[in-house]
Amino acid sequence: MAKMTVDTKILPIKADSIDVVPTGDLGDVVRETLIEVLDSDPRDNESYVDYIKRQAKAKADEMNVIKVALGLNTKEMEKINKTLEESTIDNYAAYLMSVLQGLTTGSYKEFMESQQDDEAETDPKSEEDED
Repeated sequence: MAKMTVDTKILPIKADSIDVVPTGDLGDVVRETLIEVLDSDPRDNESYVDYIKRQAKAKADEMNVIKVALGLNTKEMEKINKTLEESTIDNYAAYLMSVLQGLTTGSYKEFMESQQDDEAETDPKSEEDED
């Protein structure tokens, strides 16, 4: 099977990168998690509690993708959760899932730079600033 090298420098673990085999099972978990994350906006007539429950499940599933894909143990995952800001964990999970889906290659840093470039291109404020 083909391996994908995933940048892990941002994570508080020993390795700077990990080779991951994109198995069918892993792909299934990634797609299910992506659906949850992309469908995370509040729904019409949804209670706040139900919305928070969906958010909590999406976060747990993101953490599971990181754990399973990178072969990390519970102690390493606890360290990630206690050390990194939640937005960094979310961004890293997005990077990891993008790599596993074949949507991006390269480092986490390059991924984040491309996301910032994409946001600047679509942000109406950035267009106003150019005038």
